[in-house]
Amino acid sequence: MGRKRDYDALTSDDIQWLRALQPSTTVDIQITTPTSPKRVKTQYIGMDAPHGILFQVPNSPSWKFTRDLLTPGNNIVVRYVLEGGVGHVIAFRVKVIKLITKPFGILITTFPKSLQTFGLREEKRAQPGIAVDIQTAKPQGDTKIHGIIVDVSSKGCRVALAIHPDYPLFEPEENITLQYESGGKPISIEGKVKNKNSDREHHYYGIRFAENQSTVHKLLEKHILIEQ
Repeated sequence: MGRKRDYDALTSDDIQWLRALQPSTTVDIQITTPTSPKRVKTQYIGMDAPHGILFQVPNSPSWKFTRDLLTPGNNIVVRYVLEGGVGHVIAFRVKVIKLITKPFGILITTFPKSLQTFGLREEKRAQPGIAVDIQTAKPQGDTKIHGIIVDVSSKGCRVALAIHPDYPLFEPEENITLQYESGGKPISIEGKVKNKNSDREHHYYGIRFAENQSTVHKLLEKHILIEQ
């Protein structure tokens, strides 16, 4: 019997999630470093299953430090959101195989051994992201605004809210407070709305965290997808 290959552990659902990732989709890449993880956004190019996956790496000067981290064997975590009514965060870990810089930048990684999926829809709450309540300066009455953090970094996060007639629409530069529980204790994080987009079922808000909040570190430490 031959040696079991890494990709043999992927389920049929895992394969479907990977195939749903379209070329030019923006992905979040988290790179392992000796100090703290480095996170950048780039574009997915394609895959050669089961050999590897390709991502765009710009040759711009601002990416020099990031390119220096993409050494063969280094671990990276890839995350992306499938929207358009699907509403799932997908995350997987791979290793760098090679970084090509000429004639243009391409990162080649191993094929993932497994995937993590986090559902956004009501019926998928068995595998949620980070559930939060949202407070604003606007009068809310008795309505509690519930959301899901679908992506998070030290600077901010992306929050999905189901389209609901009682939920207000947040405006750019509006101050909000995210609240969640950790170990039975309430945790609050202050932030500001920076952008918004929507699909048929959700509004997605980009939130920038206020600076110097110890609660942000706690959020990253306990809930970041695929622990380092």
